[in-house]
Amino acid sequence: MGMAFVKIIIGLLTFILVSTGFLQAQNLKQDPKLLRGKLKNGFQYFIYPNHTNNQQTAIQLFVNAGSLQEEDNQLGLAHFVEHMAFNGSKHYPKNEVITYLESLGVKFGADLNAHTSYDETVYKITINSKTNENLEKALDIVSDWAFNLSFDSLEIEKERGIIIEEWRTKEGLSARLSDQTLPLIFANSRYGDRKPIGTLDILRHFQRSTLVDFYQKWYRPNLMGLAVVTNQDPKVVEKMVKKLFGNAKNRKPEAKRIAYHLSNHADTLIKIYTDKEANTIDFSYIGILLASKAVKTEADFFENLKRNAVNTLIKKRFDRIGQLDDSYKSASMSVSDLLLNNGLSVGGATLYEGQVQEGIAKFLKERERLLRYGFNSSELNDYREQYKKQLQRAPQNNELNANIMLSQLKDVFFTGQVLMDKDERNKQVLRDIDRLDSLNLLEHLQGYFKPGNTAVMLTAPERLGSKIPNEIALRQLFAQAKQADLKRWTDNIEIPTQLLSDKPTSGQVIQKQSINEIGVTKWELSNGSKVYLKKNDSRKDHVQLTAFRKGGFIAVDSTDYVNAVYAKNIIGASGAGEFTRAALTKYLNGNSASATFMIAPNREGLSASANRKDIKTMFELLYLKWTQPRVDSKIFGSVKKQSLDAARNKKFQVMEAYNLAINKAIGADDLDESNLSAARIEKDLQLDRIVPVFKERFHSAKDFDFVLVGDFDANSIQPLVEQYIGGLPSGPYTSEQRIPEYTQRENQEIIQYAGQADKATVNLFYQTTSIQYDYPDILKNELMENVLKVKLRKNLREEQSGVYGVGVSVSATSEPTALMRTRINFTCEPSRADFLIEQVQVELEKIAKDPSYFTEELENAKVQIYQAYEKQWGKDTFWSAELRNHIYFQFANWSFFTTYKQMLDQIKAADIADYTNSKMSKAYKVKAVLLPESFKK
Repeated sequence: MGMAFVKIIIGLLTFILVSTGFLQAQNLKQDPKLLRGKLKNGFQYFIYPNHTNNQQTAIQLFVNAGSLQEEDNQLGLAHFVEHMAFNGSKHYPKNEVITYLESLGVKFGADLNAHTSYDETVYKITINSKTNENLEKALDIVSDWAFNLSFDSLEIEKERGIIIEEWRTKEGLSARLSDQTLPLIFANSRYGDRKPIGTLDILRHFQRSTLVDFYQKWYRPNLMGLAVVTNQDPKVVEKMVKKLFGNAKNRKPEAKRIAYHLSNHADTLIKIYTDKEANTIDFSYIGILLASKAVKTEADFFENLKRNAVNTLIKKRFDRIGQLDDSYKSASMSVSDLLLNNGLSVGGATLYEGQVQEGIAKFLKERERLLRYGFNSSELNDYREQYKKQLQRAPQNNELNANIMLSQLKDVFFTGQVLMDKDERNKQVLRDIDRLDSLNLLEHLQGYFKPGNTAVMLTAPERLGSKIPNEIALRQLFAQAKQADLKRWTDNIEIPTQLLSDKPTSGQVIQKQSINEIGVTKWELSNGSKVYLKKNDSRKDHVQLTAFRKGGFIAVDSTDYVNAVYAKNIIGASGAGEFTRAALTKYLNGNSASATFMIAPNREGLSASANRKDIKTMFELLYLKWTQPRVDSKIFGSVKKQSLDAARNKKFQVMEAYNLAINKAIGADDLDESNLSAARIEKDLQLDRIVPVFKERFHSAKDFDFVLVGDFDANSIQPLVEQYIGGLPSGPYTSEQRIPEYTQRENQEIIQYAGQADKATVNLFYQTTSIQYDYPDILKNELMENVLKVKLRKNLREEQSGVYGVGVSVSATSEPTALMRTRINFTCEPSRADFLIEQVQVELEKIAKDPSYFTEELENAKVQIYQAYEKQWGKDTFWSAELRNHIYFQFANWSFFTTYKQMLDQIKAADIADYTNSKMSKAYKVKAVLLPESFKK
């Protein structure tokens, strides 16, 4: 469906991926590793073991109540209660819960958070649980959230401002689109006036007793559940749960928990909305369904499998149509659950200006073709084959994804879904997948997208006026699609029999070197490339390969700069060698091998991966794409058309002039490919230059560094490395780069006015080229960033109630030239922008002058950073990224990996104070503020 609308819906609502079944009911078996129970007071718990090496426990508290349970004088207070959980409870007054958890390595926002929706409230903690003590403390905090919040009057008053600022951050185009679209979906239902954020009037004026009333009424044990994914013994955790949650009482009288539904209607409702700030044209339709049934039986499982198949096959169909036709920018259809009691069938297209009716007509005809004929046997066979191969070739991953497991346990609590053991689930899929056929999928598809109970939205820029169709024209387009003479979908794709018709001549490993400190072997190949090998079994039967070399856009002649920017996407979407994109996709169906090439501003390279069974295919694919790039003229035309459309519409974006001014002030426009004008794209992006520019960056493998990480045998993989990497062409290449100059200038102030929303956008930049880019300074950057985040949160959010959040990022590099840039950004009430900017400066000066001011925050930051390091240590992704950075930036030695904790501990508060003073107080500064258009004098 229209991309803008998709983002709004996903941002506001919770999806539960289950489905309805009508066949014979054979109950599914629960995963035996799950320990679950219900206490006498009705409180439920779900404990799942996670025996990975990260020693983490992830906890979520589920409350079966949200904004739908609010009375008319409580709008927004379900969400407000959630906020108050971080502002004082029986055992943790005021903000002490945050301070205490930060001392244990928990990051506010990342590891400590919560959300409120229409039907639910969920609290989340991830904590290092090397010891039972930490885990029990975390559960004690969750117990306080459930039953013992304080609702201190002063903290309530502070939090009003913070939540109003949260409301302010959402204001703008997306909020106005939401205000137009949600009433169509929620018409004549309780959902229509129960947005979780509430209303400003109630947020500003409610009484404490009204807030407490909601908490006491709905936060009761028999409406709650606890999910724990832990490295500790589940039986030990169960004892903690019983101790901390078993004595709570259900307050009498108990309010009835009503299940609310969206209202049905027989019509197709149509809304056309134009907005001054809109810069895309989106056509969307939304059909209201009943929520799917929880997956409890084999029949339910098969129904869910059918729905997943429908969604996947629809996506593949529209992806293929997009390769063949450019009537619209993008299109999609899908089915998902919306809330506990309703689901949606959605679809739509993002359209080109000047082709609005044509694009809608094309989309509706393809929708009608799907609903009339469904999927052909080739599509269905490909889907089955891919699914089976993926299951058969799946690596034995040692690591459980705690977030995915928590999401599944949430479904268990809210819907009663059965949590299946992964192996049993895969066996059930293999038993059921061949039962999928064109007829039962067509029936499923038609059931989801039947007429009526539907809303249609067309949103567009206000400037287009009468150039977009009206309601009568839209209804005619639906009718014409229904009556169109459409044939079944066919797609004849010729597929070569092998990736490479001629095998490359092998190169040789001419030198081997062991890097004993980190267990890495370095091979030098005869074509001038190098391969670093790190055997690692964090993911069984899986390998990851990356490659890089200095170069990139700025090593290409300026006349070909635009072609270099687009080459990776155009060539990547065009196939390779004798394979079209569709043929290559079909050839690799079910194969895990992948290889993606990139040309970045200052380097070129690739990323490839495969399961062990497909490693040879990965190497063949790499060689094919490297040596035989191709350009599909239709892909080129589509990319150029979309890029021109985006560039032409940029000038209508509220933030565009502001962002351009910032990029010019900080020098980022020298490396920012997103700033290309329509005129330059039109002139310089040329079909016949794409392959030559790609070959210029990849015709020689000389000086490329490859990093191979994963579960492999070095002796077995050496012949493949020699043939497919060593066999790549060698020779000279262009390495000279046009280095951007980040000269020290006078500080700049940018004040601009745009947009209707009552908010100021603030960006503060501190930039210096006086840096020594090495490991100690990398750690100082990270520590300074963490200290700044906490200090600014405490001041601007908790003390001043002036912002919802403060962004802080500290980045540095030595390539292509030395640069360190710190960015601080937030949105706020326009009249308070100057004051809050002053408070930022106050914090910076305190940190720079007084090491004792932030010793607690610094020690907490060290704990957080080291725990994050420990969590990532040993993963393929960790070694791949760290080895790449070490090699690319030419760091002197490998001690960073072996003395990380020691290096971190050696950094003292005085070091950070001096560092802040030298890198920020003396830096080139840019202050950029965007105020509403109404503020312009």
